[in-house]
Amino acid sequence: MTLRRLLAVPVLLALAGAAPPDTPAGPKSDLRPADGSKADPATGRPTRVVHGPSGITMVLVPAGGFRMGQGKAEHRRVIRKAFYLGETEVTNAQFRRFAEAAKYRTDAERGVELDGHTKGSFATAPPAAATAPREWSEAASWRRPFPDLGDPALVEDHPVVHVSWNDATAFAGHFGLRLPTEAEWEYAARAGAKTAYPWGDDPAAGAGHANLADKSHGKKFPWANVLFPFDDGAAVLSRVGAYKANAWGLKDMIGNVEEWVQDTYAKYPADGADERAAEGGVGRVIRGRSWLDGPGMNRPAVQQAARRDFIGFRVAKSIDP
Repeated sequence: MTLRRLLAVPVLLALAGAAPPDTPAGPKSDLRPADGSKADPATGRPTRVVHGPSGITMVLVPAGGFRMGQGKAEHRRVIRKAFYLGETEVTNAQFRRFAEAAKYRTDAERGVELDGHTKGSFATAPPAAATAPREWSEAASWRRPFPDLGDPALVEDHPVVHVSWNDATAFAGHFGLRLPTEAEWEYAARAGAKTAYPWGDDPAAGAGHANLADKSHGKKFPWANVLFPFDDGAAVLSRVGAYKANAWGLKDMIGNVEEWVQDTYAKYPADGADERAAEGGVGRVIRGRSWLDGPGMNRPAVQQAARRDFIGFRVAKSIDP
């Protein structure tokens, strides 16, 4: 799958509720320069910061423009204001900090209805499963991401999964953060790239750049038959930040887990300078690719308060004028 295809086609996930308002940056003490940070010449802001309350490292994404979408949907979009975006996806350790402080239980833990199911989530079935590669598991939650794959111990620096859009926005709101808009996400993921893939035009050269469905994945799951022709060393999830960053210093934008954004699934705005999250559509959008996606994969559409072992999120923070 090309970079344009990886980034341009949103996934429809029907989920009730409205996106949170754009959350402005709070007290300056919330952010402190991270190691290796420099002053951005355009804004004077640190290029890399740590958000104190959440412990999340964030990267400054500059203002600018890009071509969003593909085919007839391709259009010019403008990001008028720089913003901070999580360097990686939110980890289990960071989500645990939130869950314990807020005494929060996720939709999977509380049993919010999804396709006739309540408690639990869709989780990867054993490799030898003869039916579907993913089945409903009442045991699945962010605390137990793979209950049917030997139920391995939770890894603190893996991205959190089995979280719905509700869970992601609750986390963000607790820390005075927000989900990125779809336009912000795609702009940051492209990071100015115009090649077929984030690493260039050759799919075989992707080793070291992303955790996708490849030779490691194929060895573990016999049903996986659309694979990248390299070995990224991970059959399922990998620790965040384990692969090369894109040109703007963001990691795992393509690979590891797909990511929630603010927007509903709706037509793109006629005004390319309209940075607001799309509202009035049906469902919420996720972007990017995950550990189970190979080249040429089409994105599925699912309904309700979606939660899977390949969906996570990263957070954004607006900056004051």
